[in-house]
This record gives sequence, structure tokens and C-alpha cells, in this order.
Amino acid sequence: MTFDNTVAMSFVIGAFFLLFTAEVLVGEYKKKGLWTMGELGVSVLSFINFLGVRVVLLAVISFLLLTLFPNGAGFMADWPVVPLFIGYLLVEEYIHYWVHRFAHEFPLLWRFHKPHHAPEFVNLTISYRENWLWFFLIPNAWLGSIMVWGGQMEIAMIAVAIKGVSEWLVHTSIRWDAPLQKNPITRPFMWVLERVVTLPDTHHVHHGVGKYGNAMGNYGSFLFLFDTLHGTGTFPHAKQEGYGLPDGVKIEPWYEQLWWPFFKTKKAPGQIAASVASEQQVSQSSVTSITTKDGRRIIVGAA
Repeated sequence: MTFDNTVAMSFVIGAFFLLFTAEVLVGEYKKKGLWTMGELGVSVLSFINFLGVRVVLLAVISFLLLTLFPNGAGFMADWPVVPLFIGYLLVEEYIHYWVHRFAHEFPLLWRFHKPHHAPEFVNLTISYRENWLWFFLIPNAWLGSIMVWGGQMEIAMIAVAIKGVSEWLVHTSIRWDAPLQKNPITRPFMWVLERVVTLPDTHHVHHGVGKYGNAMGNYGSFLFLFDTLHGTGTFPHAKQEGYGLPDGVKIEPWYEQLWWPFFKTKKAPGQIAASVASEQQVSQSSVTSITTKDGRRIIVGAA
């Protein structure tokens, strides 16, 4: 079977509806405040942004490669598939790790990524919730375009399926890994797996606030391997006390979250002063922090 775009999308869509059905059955979408423009509305529109940017990137990158390097098309067609796929996955994930990590360390990049941390819920709907510019930064689309141009479309499509399914699996409110981590038979296997692959337990802590929250770590998208190697991984094995940004941190209107810098909130001088004072209560520096229940201060980026 050729693993083409149709097959890849079947895996991604199938995983979504399976987990979405489970979330509906446990009452995830009955939570107060979820059905608002600031929560669900931003997430849905952001997914549309993601699809639009991906189409644009694929078209532009393909045009540039075919125009600038017409004789290079298909140059990877005869390369061995398995090592090439492993190499592609490691490179793509490592770039994603650093883009994500830098987004929590540099104010400008934080503006692109901040919408992903604004929701007070973690479920399937926030998986692709980002500012539109974020989708130009993550490497999957443009590296995948290079693979297609190089004659390895199947590898690119397998990667699309893996990344897409992984986004659903780590953001779902269904903590499917928890029973396996507690079971004495599967616990040793899970100890190894969670240090290689991102699971709900390790990703929910990245969104969490309180004792089991740590936004400055657990950056891995599909692979947790690089968090393990760089010492940025934490393993709470516990449900978070809450999600979102700390009290006092400005959360932009839905249109600014989606399309900044084209849309910016205009404030009167008095409102600006009040906003600054509020955020200074959270942090006396130029960064925003979360103070956990046990007193630790965790930096989550610029306000």
C-alpha cells in the first residue's frame, strides 16, 4: 500500500473522532466557559489558519524548489527508506524542540505561541491553537515539502500521520496513559516509553499551573527524547490543578490571538497603566511567571 495523503488523513481524522467521542462521553464539552469565542472559537479558527498556512507553504516551497533547483527533483528517490525516515523524524523533531523552547524564552516568539497556553482547558480543540505566524515556524510543513520534492512523498505522508495523531493523543483530556503507568506489569515499559515519546502526562504538565505545572520544560512534540537528553523533562504522574496563564497576565482578544500583529488591541493610557500594574504583580521583570502551589517560580515568556 502506498502511504499517500488520503491514507495519512484517514489516520489523523480517525484518531480525532475516536478521542473526540471519548471526550464527549466523559462530559468534557459540558464544562463552563468552554463554548465561548475566547476558548473554543479561537481554537477552531486557529485550525483553519493552520490548514491555510500549510497549503500556502506547500505551494510556495514547491514552486521555489522546482524553479531554483529543477534538476534536483527526485534526488532522494533511490535512498533507503528506513534510515531516511528515521533521520527525517529526528531532524524535524529536534528543530521543533528548539523552536518550541525558544518560544518560551524569547518575547517575540512567545507572542506567536501564547494563544496555545491561554486556554483553561486542555482537550483536542487546543491542539492547533496558535497565532498564524507560528505555523510558518514549525518545521513539519517545509521539511515535508522538501521530502516530496526530493522524491520521498511517502515518508512525508507517514510523518504527517504520526505528527497529526500525536497532537490529538497528547492534548486529549482522556489521560489514557495513566492506567498503564500505575499498572505494575506495564509500568517498566511506560518508564522507558515516556522518556522517548511524548504522552498526555508529560504534555499536560507543560500546560499546567499549580504544583504539577511546568511550562519551562516538556517541549517535545512527538518525541520526548530531546527533553530527556537536555534535562528539560519532568514526569509528574499526576493530574494538574489547572491550566492556562496566571492571574494578572493579559490575555488578548480572540482576533489578536489569531492574527497579531495585523490586529492589536487599542487601549487608552489609563487602561495601559492598569494592565502594566496588573502584570507587575505577577512579575517585577519583563517576563511572565507562574508561581506554583509549592512556591516555585516558572517563567512562561513575555506578557
